[in-house]
Amino acid sequence: MKNKMIAFTSLLIVSFFWGSSFFIVKESLTIVQPFTFNAIRFIVAAIILFFVQTLSERKRDKRFHEKAGYVFPGILIGLFLFLGYVFQTYGLQHTTISNAGFIVGISVVVVPLLLFFKYNKKPTMPETIRAVIALCGLLFITITNNTSHFNFGDFITFFSAIAFALHIIYSTIYAPSYNSLKLTTIQIAFVGLASWTFALVFEDWQVIFNQELWTNKFFIFSILFTALFCTALAFFIQMFAQRTISATEVGIILATEPVFAAIAGYYYGGERLTEIGLIGCILILASIILTQLKLKKHKHEQYKDEKTIHKM
Repeated sequence: MKNKMIAFTSLLIVSFFWGSSFFIVKESLTIVQPFTFNAIRFIVAAIILFFVQTLSERKRDKRFHEKAGYVFPGILIGLFLFLGYVFQTYGLQHTTISNAGFIVGISVVVVPLLLFFKYNKKPTMPETIRAVIALCGLLFITITNNTSHFNFGDFITFFSAIAFALHIIYSTIYAPSYNSLKLTTIQIAFVGLASWTFALVFEDWQVIFNQELWTNKFFIFSILFTALFCTALAFFIQMFAQRTISATEVGIILATEPVFAAIAGYYYGGERLTEIGLIGCILILASIILTQLKLKKHKHEQYKDEKTIHKM
């Protein structure tokens, strides 16, 4: 139960990093194109993870020694992650930060729907209620910008919600059986290499040889921040957390990402955050509190069971 609470708190931190990065990524796309930016970001993150993995090789977790074949699960999860960032990054060029945050956050509902269609696993009533509350909060945050029309950027970003939902589901499937660091390294490296391949074909990737690019302090900061905190650290935490928390619960916790995105858009992007937007933030936080109360309830029930067994 302690691991669940650690996972819960860690995922909130991840959500903060991701939500805060919307503004940074949007501004960085005025400097380089999407595939080029993602290639640099994920390759730098993969190098960091590989270095950490090399240092920790002597302390390898023996519980995962017999479970070989990290490559296929890592690439499969990485494929969904790659598609998610492709659609999200391109969508950010044509929509607002808050809208993008809302649409990506739709994965909170997409996750249980995909679980139902793939495994015929129906969400429980409490899970459904928490997901609906979070979705309403996301909708209210979007209304903040008074952008009721559905534009091309929103349409592109919607596919990222589906891809990220699949990433959450398959991470839940594979994370309990594999070493978190190795699984994270493989998927991040795959995204970096895939992004680089697409950059070579579709974009003006030669910009990376421009000296002005590497003297741009904001660009350097955006690469380091997104590579270290939003990629290497964030996805390692997610792989670790999804050993103990269900896919639906992960989706609800990560629904706080648009809250942080809306706040970042308000303070740094000049986007409005009205009373309705604040209500949306409160609703999402309410769904998170309900999820946390559920974890505490399970902890209390587990404690009672342990006391009963001890008395026997």
